[in-house]
Amino acid sequence: MSHLVPILGAVASRPTIPIFSHTGEVLSRAVTFQFALDPNAQQRILFAKCAGARRFTVNHHLARVKVNLDARSAEREVLSESGDTCEPSTLSLSWSGFSFINEFNAWKNGQSVDSPVNEDGSRGLAWRHELPNDIFECASVDAARALENFSASRRGERSGAAVGFPRFQAKGKVTPSFRLRNRATPGRAPASQPIRFSDPAHLRLPKFGPVKVFGPTRKVRRMIDLGRFHIYSATLTQRAGRWTVSLTGVAAELHQAERSRTNRHADPVGVDRGIISLCVAADANGVFFESFEGVTTLKQALGKLKAANQALARTTPGSKGRQRARARLAKTHRKVVNTRRHLVHQASGALVDRCQILVIEDLNVAGMVRNRHLTRSISDAAMGELSRQLLYKARWHRVEVRVADRFFPSSKTCSGCGEVRNDLDLSTRTYSCGACGLVIDRDLNAAINLSRWRPREHSAVTPLVPTRAALLSTA
Repeated sequence: MSHLVPILGAVASRPTIPIFSHTGEVLSRAVTFQFALDPNAQQRILFAKCAGARRFTVNHHLARVKVNLDARSAEREVLSESGDTCEPSTLSLSWSGFSFINEFNAWKNGQSVDSPVNEDGSRGLAWRHELPNDIFECASVDAARALENFSASRRGERSGAAVGFPRFQAKGKVTPSFRLRNRATPGRAPASQPIRFSDPAHLRLPKFGPVKVFGPTRKVRRMIDLGRFHIYSATLTQRAGRWTVSLTGVAAELHQAERSRTNRHADPVGVDRGIISLCVAADANGVFFESFEGVTTLKQALGKLKAANQALARTTPGSKGRQRARARLAKTHRKVVNTRRHLVHQASGALVDRCQILVIEDLNVAGMVRNRHLTRSISDAAMGELSRQLLYKARWHRVEVRVADRFFPSSKTCSGCGEVRNDLDLSTRTYSCGACGLVIDRDLNAAINLSRWRPREHSAVTPLVPTRAALLSTA
C-alpha cells in the first residue's frame, strides 16, 4: 500500500526553475509516495552494499572533520599558553556538500595523496564501480547537512534542542538507508527517466533493474504519465527486515473541484485529541460531528511484544536463532506502527474532506510524555502525528486550520454557560457543570469550546444553550 506523506524541508536537488505539467500547471506540491519492495536475492545484496557505502562515506567525512577540529583545538591551546593570539596554522575544512562531494570523489578515484592503495597497486576504492555514484554524493550531502545543523546549534542560530557533533554510523546501530537521484529533465517522457515504473508491479532503479513493488501503483503512474508528478529522488530504507522506497518529488495542486468543495461543513469544527478517543469533532452549535476510536495498537500488542522480547533474551548472542528472534520482534513493532499510521490517516483524511474550518489545540505533547503514568498511552495515541497530518492535508485541500492557544481551558470550560472548573482531573470523563447543570461527555465539551475559539479571544467562550444532540449522559 502506498502512503502520501509531506516533505519536511526543501529537497536538496530541487531546481529553482518552476516545473510545469503537460497542461501548463505548476508543480509546487511537495509529496512522497511510499511503497514496500520485494527485491530478489541479488538485489537484496546490492541494497545492503549501498547502505554500507552510505555509512562508509558519512563516517569518512565525519572523521576528517573531527581530526581537523581536534588539531586546531590543540594548536589553540598551545598558542594560548604561549600568549600568542595568532590563528592556528592548520586550515579549517569546508563543510559544504559541494566540497565534500569533490573531496570524496577524488579520494575514492585515487586522485588524492591519501587515497587507499589496493593489493594490485591501483589507487582508490576497488569496489566503487559496483554501486551507483549517487550513493556517495547523497551521503556527502547528508554529512554536510548534519555538520551544518551542529554548527548552527553551536552558534545559537538553530531553534529546538541543542545538537551535538554527528555520531559515527555503525553497522547494526543505524537504519540501513540510501538515496538515489532521478537525473532527468522535467517534462521528459516517463520511459526515458532513470527512476520509473516499468510496469504496474515493478519500479526500475538505476544499477538495480526492475524491483517488485507491493500495492497498487496506478495513481502514481497516472500522475507521472500526465506530467502531474516529477520524481526528484528515491530513498530506500530497511526496517524490520522489509525494504521500502519513498519517491520524493513535486506534484500539481489538487483539482479545483476538490479544493473548493461546496459540500463541506461551513461552520468551524473543533477537534479535541485524546487517549480514549483519537479525536472528537463538533461545531459551535453543539452538534456532534464525528468521533474516531482511540489508537490502542501498542496496548493490544503488549502480550506479543513481551513474548517476543523473552524469546530474544533466551537466545545466544550472534546465533542464527537470535537473528530470527530479533526479526520476529521487529515485525511486531512494524505492524503496530503501520496500524497506527493507517488509523491516523483515516481520521485526518475524513476531517479534511468534510470540514472547511478546523480548530485544534496546541498541545505540549513532548511535555505530556514526561508523565511516567501516561507515557505509553500518550505515545500510542499519536496526538502529534494527527496534528501534523491535518496541517499538511489542509493546505492541499485549502482547508483553514486554526490553532488554539496552549493554555485555552477547552476541557475545563462549560460549553453551556462558560463556567470554568479548575478541579477537573484526567480521570473524570463526564463534564458536570454546577452552575447550569449541563452533563456532557468531556471530549465533546472540549470540541465544542474549541470550535468557538477565535484568535485574540481565547479567554472568552460564548454561552450557548446546549442542544439535545449535544447532551450526552455518561453517568
